[in-house]
Amino acid sequence: MLHETAEIAFTEIKRYLEPRLVESLSLRRVTAPMYLPTDSPLLDGRYPGAIIRLPGANQTVEIVGSLDVWLRGQLSRYDIAPGFGVYTIMNALRPELPCNRVSSPHVAAWSWQQAVDTSDLTEKRLVAMAKTLHKLITDTEKQILALFPHMSPTLDKELRIAYETRLADLYPDHGEDRMLYEYLHPKRGGGDSESPRSPVLLLVRDSAPLKVYGEIWVWNRILGKPVRIADLAAWNGDRVAAPSIGGNIFRGPLALQILQQDCLL
Repeated sequence: MLHETAEIAFTEIKRYLEPRLVESLSLRRVTAPMYLPTDSPLLDGRYPGAIIRLPGANQTVEIVGSLDVWLRGQLSRYDIAPGFGVYTIMNALRPELPCNRVSSPHVAAWSWQQAVDTSDLTEKRLVAMAKTLHKLITDTEKQILALFPHMSPTLDKELRIAYETRLADLYPDHGEDRMLYEYLHPKRGGGDSESPRSPVLLLVRDSAPLKVYGEIWVWNRILGKPVRIADLAAWNGDRVAAPSIGGNIFRGPLALQILQQDCLL
């Protein structure tokens, strides 16, 4: 697909996916910050961002690397009831990420948090949300294929569940990247090598300090490697907010997969 056509198709992805994400998870939109004060409790310490000085405001701030914690703060701010949530379009900066065909320090995503009862902070609830996301993503691909019929489907209809510990047992001599490669490769652990659809995996990882944490990975046939298209986590209640489940659908990798590109747009 030509770059100009891919940009048009990416617009269609955004137009189709966003309202359906809102509807399926009962979300309301909030406006995202680009930065927060360096002492803000709403900064996500897992992803420290670049620190800059704003002379005009006499303030030192940190560029956001994630909005998970900030969005949880908005659940409290708006007194969101369990079963409902908030979302935003995140534009974050993660300086440690390489700039290549599948990665960039600029991380753009649909990011959300949904308030839940403590009893719902379970792997079962996380898997259910992952299945909702998987259906949403595959439905989005169907919409794009209807608009661009010369393209072919890339995403398997089944979301497989695996555990980080299971991969470590299967491939004890491999690092993390190679374990995912071996497990998702269609000719190895990923199933039917003749199928035009790529295996899709929810990888459940060691979650500390989170209650449960998972990532959605897909085998990308154009690049011949796994690509992470989403993550999600269950958060214990704390001083920021009550218990919640939320995550991110990464816009660049999702477009890379569905539009069958060989690099991020």
